Formats: sequence, structure tokens, C-alpha cells
Amino acid sequence: KREIGENDDFICEMIRKDLVEDFISYVNKTNFSLETRFMTSIFETNSFLVKSFSTSLIEYAAFHGSIQILQYLLFNKVEFNQSLWKFAIHGNNAEIIHLLEENKLKPDDEFLNQYLEEAIKCHHNGIANYFQNIYLQKEKYDAYFQCFKYYNFFFIENELLHNHFSLYDL
Repeated sequence: KREIGENDDFICEMIRKDLVEDFISYVNKTNFSLETRFMTSIFETNSFLVKSFSTSLIEYAAFHGSIQILQYLLFNKVEFNQSLWKFAIHGNNAEIIHLLEENKLKPDDEFLNQYLEEAIKCHHNGIANYFQNIYLQKEKYDAYFQCFKYYNFFFIENELLHNHFSLYDL
């Protein structure tokens, strides 16, 4: 189970696979609270989830890009907050990003650079590009350091690479 590296709870498996019908059936049959938080499993190997220590169902759904289950949870008024953004960035699902925006959860200006860094770290360049263009367009965020730190060179312009890392300089 550790080699697989995922929480082995049945509810977690349904969320990862976005099995919304099974999820709804299970929740109704067992009277499972949609506000449940679960502790990180000893089998979980993703460092982001391990560091989170306790994860809500909605955060877990966002993390795994499970749009149908996330929609169900939002429809059922499950509480969510700014922390959901980092989970959604990891989920790399543009629909979830837009769903958060539609549900009046705009990213807090104070954390925009952290969200961009998280997207760069995960190599989710579409999400990083979206944040940079939509939310950070007024201020020029210097992503170069983050690109080198996480080996994600998507945002480094060719001219910069050529000027500083040219084979001719060797």
C-alpha cells in the first residue's frame, strides 16, 4: 500500500476516481458527514498531503481534480476557505479553478505569489500562466528564482536562457 502511495480509505478512493454516484450512495447509506476531516494515512506519500496532516473532503477532491464530487460538496454547502486554492492548484483542473471563482472564492491578494509558486512547483504551467495573467498582471512577479528552484523552465524567456546559459560561453 505504501508503494501505491495513496490513502486507502474507501471514501478517498471514490474521491480520487471522481465516482460521484458511488460517493453519494455511500454518504447517504452511512450518514457520512460531508464536513469530515481525515488524518493523513501512513500510506500517503504526497508530501503536500502529508504536511496538511488533516484534510477535508472538499480539499481532497480539489487536490485530485475530482470536479463532480467537488460540485456535489459545494451544492451541499460544505464549508470552504482560502486553503482550498492550494489544493485546487495541485489538482491541475481549470474547471475547479473557475468553479471556485464562480462560488465567490477569489484568491486572496496576500497569497497570490504563493499560489503562483505552488503552480510552478507542481509544473502546472497552465494554472501558473492563468494566475500570472489574470491576478498578477499589474505587478510583475519575478518567477525566475522559482523556476530554477523547481526545475520548471517554462517561464524563462529564451533570450534570458541564451544570454546566461549559452553554449558559446563555455
